[in-house]
Amino acid sequence: MSKFHCSECGACCRTNMKNRGAEEHGLPIKADGSCGYLIGDLCSIYKNRPDCCNVDITGQRLVKSGKFKSMNDWYRFTTSECHKLINQAGLDDKYKINLKVYDSKTNKNNSGNSDDLSC
Repeated sequence: MSKFHCSECGACCRTNMKNRGAEEHGLPIKADGSCGYLIGDLCSIYKNRPDCCNVDITGQRLVKSGKFKSMNDWYRFTTSECHKLINQAGLDDKYKINLKVYDSKTNKNNSGNSDDLSC
């Protein structure tokens, strides 16, 4: 089964949260535009984060609605979006997960940098 791979860079939480709907979900926004719950590169409310911050919950909803064929397709799309956020945040490319981890043969054998976190 496919699993989301995350480098825990925090790019998803640090890049222009206001334009990404954070306030609609009750997330505080710092003056620099990052999420108020971001401490360093980690989410301080990770275990109790809202559904909009949970890659799996969001993906399940979108797969069920037919917007994505599978969770693997969702993870691949999300990882591509993570790459854009990493660039926008000016972070090192070392944080970019190689999309090949979502290839069926590779994904079964590669645990990558995953902890089921959303980027």
